[in-house]
This record gives sequence, C-alpha cells and structure tokens, in this order.
Amino acid sequence: MSITRPFQPHLIQTAPGRYEARLSGGVLTMEMHREEVPLPELCDFALRRNARRRFLFVSRVLGRHMPTRPGHLRDAAARLARKIAAGNGRGPVLFFGMSETATTLAQAVYAAWHELGCAGLYIESTRRRTGGSIAFEFVESHSHASAHLVHLPSPEDDPEGVFQKASRVVVVDDEATTGRTAAGLAAAYAAWRGIPVEAMRVELAVLARWNPPQGAAPLGEVTIHTLLDGAFEFRETGVFPEAPAQVAHADVQSNARCGARHGLSRPQEMPWSVKANPGERILVLGTGEFGYQPQLLASALEGQGATAWVQATTRSPVLTGGAIGHSRTFPSLTGEGHPEFLYNVPDDHPYDRVLLCCEDTLLPSDHPLRQVPRIEILPLPDSLPS
Repeated sequence: MSITRPFQPHLIQTAPGRYEARLSGGVLTMEMHREEVPLPELCDFALRRNARRRFLFVSRVLGRHMPTRPGHLRDAAARLARKIAAGNGRGPVLFFGMSETATTLAQAVYAAWHELGCAGLYIESTRRRTGGSIAFEFVESHSHASAHLVHLPSPEDDPEGVFQKASRVVVVDDEATTGRTAAGLAAAYAAWRGIPVEAMRVELAVLARWNPPQGAAPLGEVTIHTLLDGAFEFRETGVFPEAPAQVAHADVQSNARCGARHGLSRPQEMPWSVKANPGERILVLGTGEFGYQPQLLASALEGQGATAWVQATTRSPVLTGGAIGHSRTFPSLTGEGHPEFLYNVPDDHPYDRVLLCCEDTLLPSDHPLRQVPRIEILPLPDSLPS
C-alpha cells in the first residue's frame, strides 16, 4: 500500500519498529511487533476528551476523522477479508460491524469477503433505533457513547436464518487493545441465543492490535486478524480539559433507516448518480453510521477521472492538535440531540466540491454544515429510484 496524503503523520521513528508521537498533552510511544503496512501509513494520533483514554488512534484509511482515498480503504478491507477467508471455521458466518467508527470499514470487509466467493450475513451495531425489534444490547466501556443496540433481522433481511444459527462470528472494528468490546458483543449475542460463547468460533478483524506494556485482559479463544501488532505507552505531560458527560444510552427516536442495522445478505449498492469532471477534487462526506454507500460514491467518482476522498461526521469529541487540524461542532444531523463533529474540513479546504450524503434526514435550512464552502447536499438514498 502506497499512500499520498494531504496530512503528514505526527510520528517520529526513533528506531526500527519504534515510534513516538508528541502531542500537546502527552507523549505516546509505540513498539511494533509486526507491520504488514507501515504504521505511518495506517495511523496518526490525537488527544480526545475522554477520561477513560486520553489519546486516540486516528486511522488514515478508515474515512472517519481524516479523509481517505476510497482505494486505500478498500485495500485495507481486502487484506482483512483474505485473512478471514483463510480461516478454518465452518458453517454460517455472521459479521458484526462496530458503530460508529468502523461501519464503513466493516461493510467493505464484508464486500471483499463476498468478492472472494464467500457468503454470510452482515449486521451493524447501532446507537439509533429503527422501530424494529431489538435482539440485544452491549456496552463499549471506553467510548464516549457507550451503549450499542443490535436489531433483530427479519426473514426478508436474513433469508438463510444466519443470525439465529451462526457458528462463526466475525467482529470488525478499527483497533483493539483489551478486546473487551468484541468479547462483550459475542457474550451478549450468545446469551440471546441461549448458548455458551464456546459453541461459536469468535474472530476479531481490526486494522491494529495494541497491547499496553502493563498487559491487557486476555482475549481467550478469540482469533485476531490485524494489519498491525504493537504495544504502546502514554505519558501525560499537560492538563486536559474536562471530558463531556458520557452518553450511556442509545437514541430513543425510532426513525433510523433500517439498512445494515437489520442485516444484509449481500453488500449494499451505490444509490446516487453523480457526474464528475476529470481531475476534480471531491470529498464525499458520510454522516455518522452512514459511510459505506458514500465510500461507493467516492469510488465511482474516481472511475470518472476525479480524485476523491471519503470521510464521515462523528460523535467522538476530539481535541484539536496532532491529526486533528480543524474541528466543527454542530447539532446532530438526525435531530436526536447529541453533538456531532466534523474534523479537518476548514473553510479553506482544498476540494472543488464537498458532497454531503445524509442517510434518512435532510439538513435543516439553518444547519451549520450548510456553511461549508462548496458543499452540495445529495438526495436521501431511499428517495431515489431503485
């Protein structure tokens, strides 16, 4: 993977396999055990407003806090899909994409898995209710918004009944340290089915696996697929602002689009028809958990000769500095009350166009994102002819 980016990583290589990131409030040191892709091509770093973990691994291929070229995201997803396909697990395979950060990567991994001739069901955890039945809930302890919901697929969503009988579960996330979140998801799913976790093969696919030098909670029988393995240590050197209150509940409104929240037996398709000029620089901007179809649009625009990037808004409160050069804060795009953020898209951004892809709610006429220079609001996916 060779990556050219408008953002240079805030990393110093101090020795082979050893790196240091100096941030305004602390120093993060890393010792890499394995780099399938060099660390500076996959990760950058920032500080976040979260007392549970002060720093943030900012992925350079995830398309969340930083823009990424769609081909770079697809390449990382394909690498993980090949690792999953090489496993020996048998029977129906159930993919879980972790909200919100990893939803784009997770469905891209599932799509690459499909391209390898494999099958299974893909479903995303969510913090938004659709009005459909909830199968189970679990908690991501280090997240700002900790509660996750998993909806129950209908027979139309899951014609083979994979959700009810999967013997192999693959959790896709951006990175893992202790593995508690994946273990908690697997335990909640097994409890819903009334079976022991040991009755399933549980796998975790992540861009990076980190083990703090002090040691991490054991992952037990979970199989790990990753592009990076390493250890880190963070030393605080400054005073951090007070963290915002943790959001311990999911949104209560039942207006979210079903989509991947109710399960997919095949990857989603790109719903928009957008023309691009050769050489145009276009940022395709997803919103919250909605990132995979915007990624497909970015790929399609590059097929027309444009240079495209994909990114998405997020709930994650991150401090400016390090990988975060600019920050916008605004009310939730879905009107559900929580604050939302867009990083690294200043008023003097380098794009000819910014295409905003809303999932199920168009922006109000006075929403602050409408003030982003050269932004265009695309139609809602479900309003377009199929």
